[in-house]
Amino acid sequence: HGRFLEFFDRFLAADADARVWELPVTTEAERETTLVEWNDAEQDVPETTLAALLDAQIPLTPDNIALDFEGETLTYAEFGARVNRLARFLIADGVGPESLVALGMRRSLELVIGMHAVLKAGGAYVPIDPDHPADRTAYILESADPVCVLTLSHDDLELPETVRRVEIDTLDVSEFSDAPVTDADRLAPLRPANTAYVIYTSGSTGRPKGVAVTHHAIVNQQ
Repeated sequence: HGRFLEFFDRFLAADADARVWELPVTTEAERETTLVEWNDAEQDVPETTLAALLDAQIPLTPDNIALDFEGETLTYAEFGARVNRLARFLIADGVGPESLVALGMRRSLELVIGMHAVLKAGGAYVPIDPDHPADRTAYILESADPVCVLTLSHDDLELPETVRRVEIDTLDVSEFSDAPVTDADRLAPLRPANTAYVIYTSGSTGRPKGVAVTHHAIVNQQ
């Protein structure tokens, strides 16, 4: 009712040649709410990384369930230990800040472990869908040029012969420490401005294009 009365006032005050459909329908208060209040998303973003956030959470809730998938669970402590061992393997394999590692796995505990291990090592991950066409996968891998592709032995991911496959469900990382990974362990310090992941577009308007997203940009979503 209030909106109608305000619109009617505008209608009466409008020039005779004004188009009625060009007159604002919403009230001033509604416009303020929609355009200003609802878009007031400013917040302080900490200068940190996804790897540091996980390290901060683990000692707070070590026995809480971190992952639960198809009846298998991992506590934060167990999850952190597996991530750190795999991260140290990746560091020994040459993964560091601004280097890329592809993740060619379907949904699983190992997919999340692999993702965070790449981040802990300082690298950035590139998601690869095993169900996508082989030519798309080949193009992405040629474009990204990852250090390796983390996958699972049963995912049957078709890869070019030039790309190195690492099956993390059969990989023995027991020789590596499960202690938190620090900059002293990495090939170079990890900074918020470093790339966290590279995601490729659908390619519906041409070739798929890689979009690099930094740690700082993702921390902003926490």
